[in-house]
This record gives sequence, structure tokens and C-alpha cells, in this order.
Amino acid sequence: MVWYRKFKSFNLFFAFIVLAYFLSLFYFQSYIVVTKPLIVASLLGFYIATVPVQNNVFLLGLIFAMLGDISLMFDGELFFTLGLASFLIMQWCYVFVFRTDVKAPQRSAYMFIGILSVFSAVILWILWPHAGNMKPHIVLYIISIFSMTVMALLRKPQSNISYNFVFWGAVLFMVSDTLLAYNKFVVPIPAASLLVMITYIAAQYGIVRGIVEESSISQKAATK
Repeated sequence: MVWYRKFKSFNLFFAFIVLAYFLSLFYFQSYIVVTKPLIVASLLGFYIATVPVQNNVFLLGLIFAMLGDISLMFDGELFFTLGLASFLIMQWCYVFVFRTDVKAPQRSAYMFIGILSVFSAVILWILWPHAGNMKPHIVLYIISIFSMTVMALLRKPQSNISYNFVFWGAVLFMVSDTLLAYNKFVVPIPAASLLVMITYIAAQYGIVRGIVEESSISQKAATK
């Protein structure tokens, strides 16, 4: 079955949730307090409904992702810090989950890890003069998202579809957070909210879908 036809009912439902969010973002902002948390909440429900034996650490990561989304809906450094902390916990939950499928890296992986290292260092260098008292938080966050992406890179699950979904989901998460940080600390980016959320939504969908795909393969193997 072609990957985009699988879980068709949920995909349509999720597309509706995403559309409702963007409509509220641009036209009906009073509803954003409902539509934004529903993005990850729907993915959480999808995971619970399709994976008979859930990973509690992954569930915790999704819960903290929702808390991060809620925190970032409000203005102020306190809410930004709470959002940062929530996503930090989410990322380390994902690291723990990804780590169970990690195998010895191939030579090509080291090249990509090098690229990620340079990218992370450049982002830190750009943000550093503008970060003020948030510098320690940003250093910790960059290390965290770097670790999450590396763990996604080094996964060797049974399903190639699972690998691709999770890996590119992690990469998009890094892109989304880079856009968010650059927009907040350096200079405003045109259509920043749109770009950040498109990459973020795709990232969360990819990671959840990848974990679900691997669970589906494991279930089939267990019943044989």
C-alpha cells in the first residue's frame, strides 16, 4: 500500500485539524486556543488508537509537546521559557525512544553528523549576540535537538518507511525551531508563524507516523 493511502481516515481528519488551525491563526484568532493544542492531541489519539502497547516515554513526549504548544500561544519571556522547557523534555523523550532502534553507524552517517554539528554551531553563533540571559537555555536546547536528530539518523528500524518518516520529521523539527529562534532573537521573518508551524506540524506528524509504522511491522512479525 502506498504510504499516503495508509491511515487515510486519520490523514483526512488531521488535515481538517491543520486547516482549522491555520484558519484560526489568520482569521479567527480567538479559536486558536482550541485548534493549536488539537494538532498534537490528534496525533496522540492516533498513536494510542493504532499501537496496542504504547511506549509511555513517547506518550510523555507528546504530552509535553502539547504543553509547549500551549505555552507558546502566550506572550512574555516566562511563557517562552516554559515552552522551551516543555519541548526540551519532549526531545529527550524522543531521544530515549529512538535510541532503542539505534545500531552501529555507517560511514555515511558520520558525514551527516558533521553537517549537523556545523549547522548547530552556526546557529548558536548567530543567536549568541542576541540571546541575552537566554544563552544557557539556547545552548542546552541546541544540544538537545542535535541529539534528537542524530538519534533519528542512527535508527535502523525494520521499516524503511518508519526510518524516513522519523528522520525527516526530526530534520524538519530542527528547521522549525531554527526559524522560530531566528525570528525571535535576530530579525523578524516574513510569514514566520506560517513557516514555523508548517514545518513543526510536518515534523510531529512524521515522527508519530514513523513510530506507528514500526509498531505495525513489529505486530505483524509477532503474529507470524
